Amino acid sequence: MNAFVELPTASLIEKMSNDEYHACPEFSSSQLKDILRSGAHFYSNNIIKENERESKKHLDFGTLAHTLFLEPEQFHNEFAVIPADAPKPPTDVMRNAKNPSEDSIKRVQWWDNFAAEHGTKITITEDLLLGAQRIANNLRTLSSYKVMENNYGMAEASIFFVDPVFDLRLRVRPDYHIAPCSAFPNGLLFDVKTSTDARPFKFSKSCSDFGYDLSASMYREGFQQYYNTPEKPDFIFLVAESSAPFNVKQYKASDLFLSVGDVRYKKSKELLAESLLLDEWNGYSKEMEDIYLPSYMTKQALENDFN
Repeated sequence: MNAFVELPTASLIEKMSNDEYHACPEFSSSQLKDILRSGAHFYSNNIIKENERESKKHLDFGTLAHTLFLEPEQFHNEFAVIPADAPKPPTDVMRNAKNPSEDSIKRVQWWDNFAAEHGTKITITEDLLLGAQRIANNLRTLSSYKVMENNYGMAEASIFFVDPVFDLRLRVRPDYHIAPCSAFPNGLLFDVKTSTDARPFKFSKSCSDFGYDLSASMYREGFQQYYNTPEKPDFIFLVAESSAPFNVKQYKASDLFLSVGDVRYKKSKELLAESLLLDEWNGYSKEMEDIYLPSYMTKQALENDFN
């Protein structure tokens, strides 16, 4: 049974499936990132849904590692491991052959039985499982994991709240959070990420590319609204590389990081509220603009010229 607690402007559902959460009408951080790119992107992705997001059936390696680290008890409910000695999946030609070979018949039967046994679970290989297990084990060596163990918290709790300025109904689903306590009066938020490269100069670019700053700001606001804390919580990234040796890092979002996120988060809400009010979903500006190289390239060129 879902634990449901309601406050005047915010509510929390502790146990809610991913499918249920993503079916909710409230706006998510992904949608706010769409509107920040352009109204046309928001309209295309979220209103007429021309670019339907990939279904859960498509495996995200990060989702597997996330489950093993934060919700290992859910693993067998969501994933099915393909045995190492399983036959190769049958091709469409094999399935549709009028006179299939004995080998084709066995392969089709094996995979049909496997699908019937495991239903809609995500299928993974043993090698993929071993890699995700190494990630989960490496993440448990971080000091943040001890904090998570020693303080009451929740994985994947869904928070619903209302923006006080633009009256937008919003939702967030932090990977893990620690509830306000004596050690953390404002609580603490954790976001688990997989990355090809967890080093600071590489992961900071991922933060920019994927709008992690905006998400952090939105999560912090929803958390504060629900728990009614004096200040917003700190925000921690737990980052694991997605290939061997599966190194891990932990980062605290800096004040500057969060300030930039707050500005972009506020702007996205303003744009969405205006677009909803006017029912106008504009694309990019059609004006002619100058284009520049990234600032670091300009800096390198100038340094080479003068040294």
